[in-house]
Amino acid sequence: MLVNVDRSRSLILSALSDFRPRSARDLVKATGLGKRAVYGVLARCWRSGLLLRTEKPIYEHERIFKGRGGVSRTTRPYHLYVLKPEDLDSLVIDGKRFVKYSKKYLDVRGGGRKSKAQRILEFLERHKDRAFFSKDIADALKSHGVKVRDVMSNIRKFEKKGLVYVRGYKTDNRQTPFKKGYLITWLDQEKPRKETIKEAIQRTDKVLKGRLAGSPLMERVHRIRDIIIEHTQLKNLVSFSYLENILGCGRYKTEHAVMRALQLYPDLKEIKLFNIYRYYYHSSMAEEDLKATLEMKKNHLRVSKGRDNRIGHNWEAAAEWFIDKFTTGARFWTQNHRAGGRKFLVEVACPQELKPHPRRILCQAYFESSFS
Repeated sequence: MLVNVDRSRSLILSALSDFRPRSARDLVKATGLGKRAVYGVLARCWRSGLLLRTEKPIYEHERIFKGRGGVSRTTRPYHLYVLKPEDLDSLVIDGKRFVKYSKKYLDVRGGGRKSKAQRILEFLERHKDRAFFSKDIADALKSHGVKVRDVMSNIRKFEKKGLVYVRGYKTDNRQTPFKKGYLITWLDQEKPRKETIKEAIQRTDKVLKGRLAGSPLMERVHRIRDIIIEHTQLKNLVSFSYLENILGCGRYKTEHAVMRALQLYPDLKEIKLFNIYRYYYHSSMAEEDLKATLEMKKNHLRVSKGRDNRIGHNWEAAAEWFIDKFTTGARFWTQNHRAGGRKFLVEVACPQELKPHPRRILCQAYFESSFS
C-alpha cells in the first residue's frame, strides 16, 4: 500500500515538474491514476508543503450529455495546483493567487468550514414556519457568500431526501420558477408525511396570496370563469373588452385564455351581437333573464356605437360647415394620410379687390379623424 502511495505521489509531482498549474482532472489524464488517488495525494502534498493551491476556487459552467436524459448544465468549482518554490509561500500566475496550506483556505467541501449547503438547510429549519423564495434565501445568506445558484443546486438535493418542499408554476410537462425563483419551505420530519405536506402547501399559499400561484394561462382561465359566473349571478353578460381590461395581459393572451376557458368549461357560453360584439354568460342563467339582458345589450350597442359613428362623421361635417360659412368660391376635397388619418384641403380663390395682385391661395385646414 505504501509503495502505491509513493508511486502515485511521484507520478503527480513529476507531472507538475514544469511549474504549470494543473487541476485534479488534468492530473488524472496525465498520470492515468484514479480520481480518488489523485485527490488524496494532492491534499496530502498541499498540507505537507510540497504544493501551492489557488486561494479561491475557480467556477466553470459545464454541459453534461446524459444520453436519453438529454443535456444537464452545472457549475463545477475546482482548484489548480503548482509545485512550491523553496523560498516562496505564495505565487500569482495568470491573475490567480496560489497559497500554501492554512486552515483559512480550507475548502468547505472538505469539512474545513460550515458549507453553504449546511447554512441553507439550517436557515430553512430555523424558519420552518415560513416559506421563502430562492432569491430571498440568497439575500439572507449573502454575508456567507451564498448566491442564487448555490441555493437551488443544494435545494434539489434536499428535495430528493424529502427535507424541503419546492413549489413553482406547474404545467403538464414541468415546473418553472416564479418571478423571484422557486418557493421553498421546510418539511417537518417528526410529523406524518401527509400532514407536513399539507402544512407546507398552506405556508406557500400564504406567501403566494395575491400572486400567480400556477400556470399564468390557467390563472387567467380561472379568473375568466369567476368573472363570468359573477356577472351571471348579477343577471348580466360579460363583453370581451371587459375581460381584456380586467386581465390586463393584451388582446392576444386574452383571446387564448378565453378560447381555453370555453374548451375546458362547456357551461361557459359565447354569443355574438350584430355578428361582431362577443359576450359571455354561464349556462345557469335563466332563459327569460338571458333574453332580457340581450335586448338591453343590443340597445346599449345601438346607442354607444351609433354615437361613435356620428362623432366620426361630424369631423367631416365640421370642416364642410366651416368652409361653406366663411369662404366664397371654395372647393373642398379629402386626401388620405399615410398614417391612417385624413387631411381636409380647401382651395380658396381670393377676390380681386382684396389683394393688390390677383392670385390663388391654397389654404389647408387639418382635421385628424379617428375613423378612416
